[in-house]
Amino acid sequence: MFYPARMNSVVIGIHNRWLMDVTSALHEQGELEVLDLKKGTGTEIPQTSFEIPRGDIERIISLQFRYDRILEILEPYEVRPEGVLSLLFPKDSQPLPVRYDTPGDVFQAAHEMLDQAEPVLTTYEALKQNRELQQVTRERIENLNRLAVPGCSLSYLAPAPYTFLVAGWILQESLPLLEAWFRESGTDEIYHHMIQNGQEIIVLCIGTLAMRPRLEELAHHAWFFRITLPDSYTGMPGEMIRTEQNRLEEYMREEESLTAHLISMAESHLTPLRVIREELSIWRDRYEVSRNFGSSRDVIYLHGWIREKDLARLHDVLKNVTGDEFFLFSKPADPEDDVPVRYDNPGWLAPFEILTTTFSRPRYNEIDPTPFFAPAYLLFFGLMLGDAGYGIIIALVGWLLYRGPGKNDAAFRDMSYILICCGVADIVLGTIQGGWFGDLLPRFFHVTPPFVLIEPLYQPILLFQIALIIGTIHINLGILLGLWQNIRDRMYRTAIMEHGVWFILQPAAAVLLVEFFGWMTFSPLVTNVAILGAVIGLLVLFVRNGPMGFFSLTGFLGDWLSYVRILALALATGGVAMTINILSEMIASVHPFMIIPAILFCIAGQLFNLAIQTLGSVIHALRLHYIEFFGKFYSGGGKEFVPFHEHRLHTSGKREEVI
Repeated sequence: MFYPARMNSVVIGIHNRWLMDVTSALHEQGELEVLDLKKGTGTEIPQTSFEIPRGDIERIISLQFRYDRILEILEPYEVRPEGVLSLLFPKDSQPLPVRYDTPGDVFQAAHEMLDQAEPVLTTYEALKQNRELQQVTRERIENLNRLAVPGCSLSYLAPAPYTFLVAGWILQESLPLLEAWFRESGTDEIYHHMIQNGQEIIVLCIGTLAMRPRLEELAHHAWFFRITLPDSYTGMPGEMIRTEQNRLEEYMREEESLTAHLISMAESHLTPLRVIREELSIWRDRYEVSRNFGSSRDVIYLHGWIREKDLARLHDVLKNVTGDEFFLFSKPADPEDDVPVRYDNPGWLAPFEILTTTFSRPRYNEIDPTPFFAPAYLLFFGLMLGDAGYGIIIALVGWLLYRGPGKNDAAFRDMSYILICCGVADIVLGTIQGGWFGDLLPRFFHVTPPFVLIEPLYQPILLFQIALIIGTIHINLGILLGLWQNIRDRMYRTAIMEHGVWFILQPAAAVLLVEFFGWMTFSPLVTNVAILGAVIGLLVLFVRNGPMGFFSLTGFLGDWLSYVRILALALATGGVAMTINILSEMIASVHPFMIIPAILFCIAGQLFNLAIQTLGSVIHALRLHYIEFFGKFYSGGGKEFVPFHEHRLHTSGKREEVI
């Protein structure tokens, strides 16, 4: 049977002088999940918390903050390939062979890199200031353009010894608000002049110095947009517009220079910055994991989980680092413990674990359904979609994604792999069903598809029967797995009354139904045995579940009939594809010039059908597993195994070269 990896609980003791060497070695090995020793180990060892070096952690955090700030500035200026091809075929990123063996080496390299990279901050601040000046200049040019009306001089805006002036503009729709404000002022010490400028109205309000508070109140209204210019601006607006435009062009040239400098610095500094930032994170993880350690005088204690198959390798790592100055206690995991779960499937099957985890990770010592899930899922998907032409497109898209974005993203790579497998399954099963973009081959090219064994549109009853046979096998496989699981756990009563009973009821019901409909006759002995089996099965169900036993029967029947969705989706795919082909043929028959629109309609329709039917096949193939299949034996709810391992993206962790 297929189960998650066997786990062992381990307790490790080392001399404190080996602390960072052992922590680094375990981090590099990445096979031990470190637990908090204070939560108990089941072993009588000291559980006094280990005092972590606060100074080093704070130093790392401070450096990370500085590095994050520089990276945040430089990353938008990184030159990246653009276009669809760059997404599908990204440039291979080669991790650098870098590893720092001590925190001191990391700190030294980090400070040296900061000395080279921190001028980025000065350049960026200059760029920010430049853009702020550009914004101010553009606003001045806009305001000067508003004032560039006949008879308006900038000298009107200059301060005067006895008067105070407010200049601004409003939208045409705000004119009643301005007039209401003047009426509310109720004074003749304020004079206003308005100049129409398209949908805007330029407003000049002048009053005595005593009216200054009232005029400034006007400037604070949301519908009034005040115009402010430097006191040195005199003359006509046109002259100052030219001056400001020249200044703006100078700022823009300076911006180009600063941007080019940041692009150059990004090209030269981003890689080493990311490398050292990654190393800082690794060393921070090593320090922080020590919060889970215990200590007693000169000894450091670790507690954790490890796969049984990795235990010997753990022993070798400790021996290589410390000689013989360590002890290692291990014991097999007890299913009653809170044991983390790690899948143990071969590489070709591992990508399908993501679909199992989407439902729920298996509990420790529970059957891992992935080996049963993957082949049945591909079978269901291929039968539901049932079109080899669509399968070719799906497999091709999956391959492009696998070779493209999947290179740098493990989850994306797994989903692309599943997509490829689904495409291949659909090619095989679609060929058997004769689906090549519906009936495109015989309708337009007069080609009879090869290797056709069943055509859903013409033989629906046959596919209906196949779907029910598949459902019978699939459901009974789930029941058999549940039976095995309960027998293994010595839950014999549950095994018989929840699972074994169905292996009595099903053949008994089959015999009685076949004989009732006259499809076949049996000897009286067989009939009587079937009646006895049905009675015993029903008694077991009703004794076990009471009146709810009736719903166990209807539930089983509903689960079985759910597999008819295989037929329904196969008919939908073929029927819609055929309809698109028929409509395309009708469009083309209107006029010879309509051939091109007919082809475009056919392509668009087939792509739409591909998208909709693929989505339906994915969802319903999952549903048949998550509800009908898993419901017979699988509950899930396991805790993920999270080993203490290095997260490296920009470095390989090798020691051949240190920057």
